[in-house]
Amino acid sequence: MKTSAPFTFRLATAEDASVLADLGWRTFDETFAAYNKPEDMEAFRPTAYTTDLQAEELADPNTVFLLVEAEGEAVAYVKWNTAAAPTEISGQKPFQISRLYLLQAWTGRGLGDTLMQMSLDRAKENGHDTVWLTVWESNERAIRFYQKYGFEEAGELTFVLGQDVQRDLYMQRKV
Repeated sequence: MKTSAPFTFRLATAEDASVLADLGWRTFDETFAAYNKPEDMEAFRPTAYTTDLQAEELADPNTVFLLVEAEGEAVAYVKWNTAAAPTEISGQKPFQISRLYLLQAWTGRGLGDTLMQMSLDRAKENGHDTVWLTVWESNERAIRFYQKYGFEEAGELTFVLGQDVQRDLYMQRKV
């Protein structure tokens, strides 16, 4: 376990599936509920944030979750994936930051920067040549954050939230 007061960082285990389901939904809801219809949000939840789905992701050999705890509770996580990337992503050995989620109460404390740097370090340590992610085109704050780390737009994809079809962006950078 790595500690950076007031945060503790650890790799998630199979026993964390319900924690990740709850934290994933809470962070997603905090971030996107104001911009989407409640019925679309509720329709999306069981497609991404159930304990069973998180257990499947935890069991995937290409997926690792880094869980962040503070004051006795899970407050953030980053999900890394090393599976094959879409054709829009360059590089011979890409590394995906699939989710970088923080509860709003913990933003503004450098935690997002810490998780991004830990992600970039992990990619480098494991010989990856490209880091990539996806972001909703309307999430300007996240796009600015990723651009600060050298990510550039590399294409687009469709993201379906309930009945709402949205446009997400692929972003990537060299390691």
